[in-house]
Amino acid sequence: MIPRWKRSWGDQNEDLPVDVLPCSNGEYIPLPASAGQRAIMSLADAESERWRRRLGMSRRQFVRTAAATAVGLWAIDMVGDSRFGSFGFAHNTDTTDACDLENDGKAGLQTLQNLPGEFIFDIQSHHVDPDGLWRVNNPAIHAFFAAVWPQSSPLLGGRPAIRDDGSIRGGGAGELDPIANLSRHHYMKELFLDSATTMTVLSAVPTAPDDKQPLPIKEAAATVRAVNALARSQRSVMHAFVMPNRGSAGNNTDGMGLAPVFLAEELELMEQRAVEYQDILGGWKVYCPWGDVPNASGWFLNSPEIGIPFLSQIQHLHDKHGTPAVLASHKGFALPGFDQRCATTVDVGPAARAFPGIKFIIYHSGHDSGSAQGPYPGTDNVPPDQRSVDAFIANLHRSGMNAQAHGGNSPNVYAELGSVWRDVMRTVPTDDFRNPVGGATAAAHLLGKLITHVGPKRVVWGTDSLWYGAPQPEIVALRRFEFTEEGKVLYNLPYGLEGDVENPAQPAPSPARTIRNAILGRNAAEAYGIDPDAARNAISCDQVNAIREEYITNPNTSIESAPMASNQMQGARTRRELFAMMREKPWGP
Repeated sequence: MIPRWKRSWGDQNEDLPVDVLPCSNGEYIPLPASAGQRAIMSLADAESERWRRRLGMSRRQFVRTAAATAVGLWAIDMVGDSRFGSFGFAHNTDTTDACDLENDGKAGLQTLQNLPGEFIFDIQSHHVDPDGLWRVNNPAIHAFFAAVWPQSSPLLGGRPAIRDDGSIRGGGAGELDPIANLSRHHYMKELFLDSATTMTVLSAVPTAPDDKQPLPIKEAAATVRAVNALARSQRSVMHAFVMPNRGSAGNNTDGMGLAPVFLAEELELMEQRAVEYQDILGGWKVYCPWGDVPNASGWFLNSPEIGIPFLSQIQHLHDKHGTPAVLASHKGFALPGFDQRCATTVDVGPAARAFPGIKFIIYHSGHDSGSAQGPYPGTDNVPPDQRSVDAFIANLHRSGMNAQAHGGNSPNVYAELGSVWRDVMRTVPTDDFRNPVGGATAAAHLLGKLITHVGPKRVVWGTDSLWYGAPQPEIVALRRFEFTEEGKVLYNLPYGLEGDVENPAQPAPSPARTIRNAILGRNAAEAYGIDPDAARNAISCDQVNAIREEYITNPNTSIESAPMASNQMQGARTRRELFAMMREKPWGP
């Protein structure tokens, strides 16, 4: 008798590649799906069905093609606001379907290969160690990941489907152990095979000590070294997580000159890691709003008791060991267990002014979920303690660290787009289309403000993957994005993202000089001391590139397709999912 084996997971799912429904990276509460977001998904779903039948493809095949991604971005343009920007379709707002996709001149922008001059450097990427001690030593964090990222599993019977014409289709159960969907193997596949990402920074989530980390530094180092060894070129570097406020008694001790109990130990650990991981350490990662005492033991980058000693150690290690003086600081998104004061950007400008030798990369650009993107209202009209891109810009102005005060670019402050670009490009207007808070217009305001006030050479790319799955839809969205003529006038960008990063008033003399390619990776490469052109040359013939070529090359697959892409969001879809763990124990050790 021939045994009949039953697979532990289903076939590939049928989810659309551009998913505008709410999803969280675990650092904020996802908002309820709006009627506009459901309308976008419904329109994209119907048009995908029409196209896949026209092309004679199954749905599972079609949703992994360039055309499916284009349909998703087309739907955003059709439903969202496109007065100041578009994803390339707003010129044809009278169309009722995506019939112009074949002739829009942008089909090649969905490719998994890098375009001329393009070096995509994702400086905020994550995975966890599904076999680590943290699942025993830190059961609350384990429960958190299981609740926040309940990827398809036999126990759940597939991803929660949001239907009612919001159109997310299930199918494809993923790993038997749900947390394994966030493993090293998925990280390597989704970042380097299912997207056009060239290079990554592997970052960390906040918890301490190391045996409670979902990604201990030794495991992070193993991933980075595995990627680089496989590639035979430098494809990845990593952050070392630092918690200088570990052992803080809370904000009631602010200004009393009391150092946290374990500050000296954290500074010593920094030196050990600077020596041990010198070959792959790209910088340091901190969460200012998170601490031992929930809601009360965050810290500021310029605080005398914590921030100044920590920043001094970064500079010291750079001078002594050559360790990159690069700091990535979480700002903006804040869970209820975070110290909300310290998620603001009031401290960024003063700290950057005091430490000009350190490059301050502000993760999320100070943005919080739900904060609207309109034209910059002026510094006097933005409260300093607000969590928003406007407050980030206003606080740079207040400290004299804005772009205009320094010849067009902030000297050492960078605005990072992780979770922000996704959050902004997928929103839709809350009342009517005259209110520019959603769709490509929101994306236009986000980019326009940051380019104007932080600088075209200071906006950097990040995606927060794996929490949102492969970042290819976000990459394609930035490749396709265009300022409208009205948007170009508003932000004094006559050539839009094709302007010269050195002088936006002029067209770029080559693809490597465009503002678009600067944002996608070249700006971050400069911050991390990487030569993007040398890296491109090495990568063009490395093993990862060869694997990608083999992966996408067969008689039925073009370079615009990702034949094995999961098309799955790994983050929390609802407030209920996020708070399932929070009821047991707040985020923290």
